[in-house]
Amino acid sequence: MKKIVLNKKIYNLSLDYILGLWEGDGSIYIQLKPNQSHKTGKQVILNWDIHQHVIDVDLLHAIKIFLDCGKVEVGKKTGNPDSWVYRFRISRQTEILNILLPVLESNTMVLNKRNHDLNLFINACKIVKNKYHTTKIGLDEIIEINNQLSSRIDKIDKALLPDSTTNLNSLKVTGLTDAEGSFSVFYVNIKKQYQFSFSIAQEKTEIKFLNNLIKFFGCGNVSISDEKGLYYVTSKKDLIEKIIPFFEKNKLQTIKQYSFLNFQKILNIVLNNKPMLKNHLDEINSILEDKTYKRPIN
Repeated sequence: MKKIVLNKKIYNLSLDYILGLWEGDGSIYIQLKPNQSHKTGKQVILNWDIHQHVIDVDLLHAIKIFLDCGKVEVGKKTGNPDSWVYRFRISRQTEILNILLPVLESNTMVLNKRNHDLNLFINACKIVKNKYHTTKIGLDEIIEINNQLSSRIDKIDKALLPDSTTNLNSLKVTGLTDAEGSFSVFYVNIKKQYQFSFSIAQEKTEIKFLNNLIKFFGCGNVSISDEKGLYYVTSKKDLIEKIIPFFEKNKLQTIKQYSFLNFQKILNIVLNNKPMLKNHLDEINSILEDKTYKRPIN
């Protein structure tokens, strides 16, 4: 674990956390750029990205410091600058081959699609490292690898990918939660009460991962829709005894830490005040209506 301080924010980063975040909010992209100075007429550019909303751009800078490579840049300009998406990208060949490749070769992913992509990307890196991509056969292999990435195959083929055998750990689960997790509070008029839910979403082809979360946390359920799968916990007892203690010990690094703290506050108000008085309801509403989303300073 490495402590990195940026703009009064403290980030406690580890390789497992970063890889967990990448599994949810990352991508692999292979560019085949026309270049007549290359024997094949194509320049192969390997890209490894992590994407975050601008509010968490400092996390990307912290990851850059941790890995000592890559760059942080705007990935998607939609609307005003305060709604842009940024990316941490490693694309320089020396950094891909000398820094990232050894890391990837010594790790496996918990999601089937990411493990699949990891193995393909490692193979592409080795082709480039051996300069085999400068031949037509090698370039054809790179093209085939690019076509087999999970972002390019259909859901039927994705469902046939081999199951990952990687065990979950606290750091990877925290990273995946920062990417795909959610802390939600709902008021149900019919029941006249607040309901709470912690969830982690994934494609339904990742059913094994979702079921493994039940074993990991020792609670929760999994639901599957046409396209999506969802691990969720709604039991107040499980939230108090298992989910909240986990995230108190394993702090989230994105704006979701703010959501978690508000979730925890509201749950404590509901559980510790029976009957609920007007001042309690006003406090809850004040928390729910606060849309500033200021990231807490540790």
